[in-house]
Amino acid sequence: MINDVLEQLAEDYFRHLGYFTQHNVKYRPNKKGSAYSVHSDVDIVAVHPKKKGIDRVIVVSCKSWHGGLHITRELKRLKENYRRTRQTFRELAMPVWSRALKNKIRDITNQKRFVFYIICVSYDNRYKKMWEENKVFKKNLSGCKIKLLDFKTMIERIKEDAFSITPAHSELTRLLQFINHSGGEINYILANKKLKK
Repeated sequence: MINDVLEQLAEDYFRHLGYFTQHNVKYRPNKKGSAYSVHSDVDIVAVHPKKKGIDRVIVVSCKSWHGGLHITRELKRLKENYRRTRQTFRELAMPVWSRALKNKIRDITNQKRFVFYIICVSYDNRYKKMWEENKVFKKNLSGCKIKLLDFKTMIERIKEDAFSITPAHSELTRLLQFINHSGGEINYILANKKLKK
């Protein structure tokens, strides 16, 4: 059971798209030293049984920060080698961790290439391409796609499941079903104007 709401929604989102999911997949570099003694993990690995190519495997890291992902600030901190930010985005920013992640995904899916998602509450859409096309990220996860996905996009997509009578995957999407089947409406209103899409 996933306790984080953003992770629940992300898992439901990819299941809605036909993926099988596994969460909290641990990995670490095959190196000695205290920096590598503790495992890192990705929140979700999703595999689609019918897709071929890069979209067959999805790897997800959720960032449940209420203020959303501030792309320009985080990219600036990464460029300045800010330790905490490098640790937060180690799969993208640190080659040794990028290789370890790629090796783990290859071990469990038999696929070298995948789509790596950072899923967050919100982000400023004007800078989305700066993140997804970042040269360092693309070099470290070579052969993979890097994507951003936000809460609103997933809610809007999952909302379609609310009309189904088949029980949803999690308590969160079951709640959306109950709202719909009791005569309520599901509308997403974005109150935070700073990160508005």
